[in-house]
Amino acid sequence: MTDSADPVTVGTSYTYTISYADFQLWDGDITLSGASASVTAVSTSNPNLSCHAASATYVSCAASPVINTPGTITLTVSPAAAGTVTVTARLANCCSDFYGSQSTTINPAGTDLAVSLTAQPHLGILVPFLHYTATVTDNGPSPATSATLTATLPAGKTATGLSPGCASSPGTVTCTTGAIAVGSSATATFDLPLSILSLSTISVTATRTASTPDDTTPANDTATATCTVISILLASCP
Repeated sequence: MTDSADPVTVGTSYTYTISYADFQLWDGDITLSGASASVTAVSTSNPNLSCHAASATYVSCAASPVINTPGTITLTVSPAAAGTVTVTARLANCCSDFYGSQSTTINPAGTDLAVSLTAQPHLGILVPFLHYTATVTDNGPSPATSATLTATLPAGKTATGLSPGCASSPGTVTCTTGAIAVGSSATATFDLPLSILSLSTISVTATRTASTPDDTTPANDTATATCTVISILLASCP
């Protein structure tokens, strides 16, 4: 018996293939045990062997007539919880029972969300500001249904020009994204107004503070953009 993948993430279907020899197969049964999982489909290579899922964790098989050629039974399984799923198969002929089993590790659902932050100066005498773009990218293995980014601003500063889903209070910007598919990104933008009192090095940090599902790789959840403001007409954001 073999499994198509190991480990597997919760919610990701996979298969077991059970191979049998030419030993006059009469009947058999297959059971799932361990972590919560369900059989969602069963197929056989021999039309004379009928297998059906009597429950989410039990499959019954019967041959008519007796099968004298090798073949396979394939189970599709959907795991609902983390842990270990074990499949045990019993195949029988007239005189003996034959057993086989296979265990598969099920990992919790999760994904790797990576955060980046860029800044671009928009300078002038009238309304100078720094424009920020925060990007969250889903590196998989699961899609994200939402993510929350929190940007830390210089003390007392409030952002303007907020993109939809963002709100600002003194010192903070909070943005919530919609669903993000694996390999895709979501962006949020905001502006930090400048004044004659802003002449300094300005650092803004964006962090993923929440997501569904949880982020399994938090090391890339934070990004910082630093700008040097020399005047309201001269600034650099490397």
